[in-house]
Amino acid sequence: MESGSGKTMVVAMLVVGLVIGFGMGYLIPSLATPADDYDVIIARGSIIVGTNSGWPPFEMFNTTSQTLYGFDIDLAELVADYLGVTIDWVDMDFDGLIGACQIGTIDMIASATFITAARAAVLEPLAWYIRTNEVIVVRGNDTSLDSMTSLDDLIGLDVGVQTGTTEDEGASAVSGITVHRYPIVQTMFEDLASGTLDAIFVDEPIVGLYGETYDVKIVFTLTAPPTAFYIRYGSPRLSGAINSAIAEGFADGTIDTLIATWFG
Repeated sequence: MESGSGKTMVVAMLVVGLVIGFGMGYLIPSLATPADDYDVIIARGSIIVGTNSGWPPFEMFNTTSQTLYGFDIDLAELVADYLGVTIDWVDMDFDGLIGACQIGTIDMIASATFITAARAAVLEPLAWYIRTNEVIVVRGNDTSLDSMTSLDDLIGLDVGVQTGTTEDEGASAVSGITVHRYPIVQTMFEDLASGTLDAIFVDEPIVGLYGETYDVKIVFTLTAPPTAFYIRYGSPRLSGAINSAIAEGFADGTIDTLIATWFG
């Protein structure tokens, strides 16, 4: 058994150790728990959602009303209603969405974003809500790719893609394709129509709207990965709430109605 003076010395040493530990930033583990983004969003009263307009019918911009509209816009509004908050939209280049979500400039991505291993390595994909196709599109009078069977048939050609998309990744993986990257999809269709590009590689749903303006046709189709919203990892309450909103949207038929409205 230690004497009283011995105990006093031990206590004094512990106090000194604690003080030094706090000053040096070690010894004492942090008791703080990182906030779930759900709590931050609810306290703020709004969720900051990033998108890239000009990708119909998922997300478009009405220049008259200066508002976003489209399938993803409506679906994100459904999620916000479920959370009981409003949406602060950030319209930006698609290629910047992942980084913006990682650093917290936006809380969620709603921009026709496929689930891929590379994206899932840095952000959390939520419940997927639709699956579409990827397609090769050429001018309507071009018959050179009518018998296309694989992306290898594009070797030696100039092919347009939207920057940062899975189509960008797919075309870039084929040696011999000259890939032209576009932040704005309409410019890509303009260059196809003018002959600057031989073909473009895009999501199938957007061809319908641009096909009303440009004489184009689909010559090759690939099944695309599922589409989902993305958030940062580490917020289980937020991911759970958004997934529940999507599940309920399917259960009550709301999402099926949105699909029928926007995709026919």
